[in-house]
Amino acid sequence: MNPGPTFDRVYLALKEQLLSGAFVPGAHLEPVAIGEHLNASITPVRDALHRLVGERIVEAPRHNGFRVPAPTEAELRDLYGWNAELLGLALRGACGRMRADRAHGRAATVSASDLTAWHAADLFRFVARRHGNPELEAAVENMSDRLAPLRLAERAVFADFEDEILVLRSLVAAWEAGALRREVAAYHRRRQRQVPELLLAWRHLPGMPETTIK
Repeated sequence: MNPGPTFDRVYLALKEQLLSGAFVPGAHLEPVAIGEHLNASITPVRDALHRLVGERIVEAPRHNGFRVPAPTEAELRDLYGWNAELLGLALRGACGRMRADRAHGRAATVSASDLTAWHAADLFRFVARRHGNPELEAAVENMSDRLAPLRLAERAVFADFEDEILVLRSLVAAWEAGALRREVAAYHRRRQRQVPELLLAWRHLPGMPETTIK
């Protein structure tokens, strides 16, 4: 892998585009075209794509080129389900740590005003960090990356999307463990029920046809 600054620049720029929904699901990612777009040679582009394959943000089917993942309905339900499982595990561990910290008068707090700009990924990252296991935190972070384009699509599918995030923010700020566990579970079940609509909305995110690199 190329460890130089060009690789870092290309990797971060390409990852940002993928997470921001700049590519349609299943879009072919051509290293030469990406290199021209990012003013880079093919080597750091291919290295960046291989790293993103390792993170499961990009696919390399049969090692025959690169493409944006295009999950089926069943696969997307599984992704949401696994994210819910990870967060359930994080919440169980975090609640135990919170009880111990409160017993010793050292519980960490966060105010609702601190969370004003936080969205689902930020809230879930905070929960994972409270668990205290770096491996779990990394797993939650990776799931947030893989679901990032879908979270943009969620805004088009759920009319009360912002209200839902406000509820999560308030529960995280107050650290109401039982209510937070129930809300996180309901959050994911709701998305699992709307998977067909979410996949359709993902395909029609603003700007997609113009920004896809083929």
